Amino acid sequence: MPTRFARIPVTKDQALADALDRVAPLVAPDRPAASLVHDLAIRGAEAMLAERQQDAEGIERLIERSTSTDPGFDVEVAQRIDELAWGK
Repeated sequence: MPTRFARIPVTKDQALADALDRVAPLVAPDRPAASLVHDLAIRGAEAMLAERQQDAEGIERLIERSTSTDPGFDVEVAQRIDELAWGK
């Protein structure tokens, strides 16, 4: 079907075939593979961005906690952890 958008050739290797097989029960049986690959790519991109955002938020929480005046752990013990753990 003609389109004004650039096409992207995708090789249906074993990993892609397996992914399409896994989602096959969730989609209409007459759904074109190209349409499914398109939608999976968009959802995959959204998932990757959400994961990156969660990682960034987690790092920010760690920075906030570790630089807080009350990080939730005994700072003196943490500073002496090697001595306390290994007797050095």
